[in-house]
Amino acid sequence: MRFNINAPFWRFMDTLLRFVGLNLVYLITLILNVTIGPARAALYSTMFAYDEHDDIRLVKEYLTRFKREFKQGLAAWVLVAILFGLSFWKAWDTNASYIPLILLVIAAVVVALFAEYVAPLQARFANTTGRLFSLSAMFPWRAFPCSLVLVVIDVLAAGLSYFVPFIRVLAILFGIAWVAYAKSLILLWGFKRYGGTGKVENPQYVNAHE
Repeated sequence: MRFNINAPFWRFMDTLLRFVGLNLVYLITLILNVTIGPARAALYSTMFAYDEHDDIRLVKEYLTRFKREFKQGLAAWVLVAILFGLSFWKAWDTNASYIPLILLVIAAVVVALFAEYVAPLQARFANTTGRLFSLSAMFPWRAFPCSLVLVVIDVLAAGLSYFVPFIRVLAILFGIAWVAYAKSLILLWGFKRYGGTGKVENPQYVNAHE
């Protein structure tokens, strides 16, 4: 029997191994909490590139983009942490018993949506840090259908990982990268549909066929 590396099975295995490598490298770069921002931006940037060229070297692309996105990603993550801290403190800075919970829920939703978009917007578009923050605050509401789908994907992924132990193993191996890929498709649709997000960064691909 002739061995055919282009057969669907081997192509799938090749893709799976590439995503495993990307997922593991992504998790390694999260060891330091302060690198969460650059890591998320680099992951989305890699997924956007993969959407356009599925033969790129995912790990090499990720490391290249992690370095490129580091400064702005770090600033964005620090801002998210500050916003969450301030929201939490403000919500509980009152004597009423039910008001803190309501305020905390509202603040958590706002900050979560901000955090949902800041890394993809940074990864996809060339904007100043100030405009990036402004877009991250406004775009979730302007593109609410897109935001809703992203939340559903996050909830489903988190729910499956929590209730199904086997899914947790898959998440560690390659699941996080695949969830990011699924969300990248929704984000690209949202960026195109609702617009006003800035100039697309000049793409540079490693080992792409074009």
